[in-house]
Amino acid sequence: MTGDIDVLRAEERARLAAALADWGTPDYLAVRALTALSADGDHRVGRLTAMGRQFAADLRRRAREPGGVAGLLDDAPCLRERILEAASTQIVHADTRTVTVGTVSRETGIPRRTVYNLYASSEELAQACRRRNHTVWRAHFEQRVLSASAAPRERLPAVFATVDEWVGSARFRGDEALRAPATFADELRDDDLREHLAEIERFATALAFAAKLGAPAVFAAFVVTCVAGAIGWLDRRGSARDAALACAQRFMLPP
Repeated sequence: MTGDIDVLRAEERARLAAALADWGTPDYLAVRALTALSADGDHRVGRLTAMGRQFAADLRRRAREPGGVAGLLDDAPCLRERILEAASTQIVHADTRTVTVGTVSRETGIPRRTVYNLYASSEELAQACRRRNHTVWRAHFEQRVLSASAAPRERLPAVFATVDEWVGSARFRGDEALRAPATFADELRDDDLREHLAEIERFATALAFAAKLGAPAVFAAFVVTCVAGAIGWLDRRGSARDAALACAQRFMLPP
């Protein structure tokens, strides 16, 4: 399903975009906003957000109804959202970076059997949390870059300013705790980390083409390297930011 964003009114799109531009938006609300705005099909959005195809289809149908967007952003989390929120929090705060269904059940009041009906194992639940977190991060990142300026070339420095802002934010530690390990699966969609980085590369390449850079692939590879090396950026934050902005200026020079 594509093009549903076109049926939303401008003020509704603006409210959804504002939710994504705010690092502080709860993840379940960010998922609702990105689902309503995304032009990807229901199945893909449902997989990337760990909410399933039916959730994506139902949410998009509701967003098209009068007052639907306001309701989506005001409603309390549903059962699956509560599970993913609780499990993600547990992973962030656990020394082992793992999740247990028993703890999720106890903290949410949702029967253990219900959790297992949605996720066959603790590892499957943890994987869903990581995939969802990557998707939410990309939505925040992309929206903040796009909203920085309407001018394509001015968005390039915004990429690195946004990375630096993220590294210095309160949520950085949690995002790193939820980072999926690379599995080097044959299919990209079976490797959450590699797919995450590939999506960042796709976005950065589009920015470079819009800015008419001479080497879009090189710029995109540089952006991916910066995001993947976020821990190194944290350790040398000032120099990392300055170096990245200097490189952005070089990319913008005529070929």
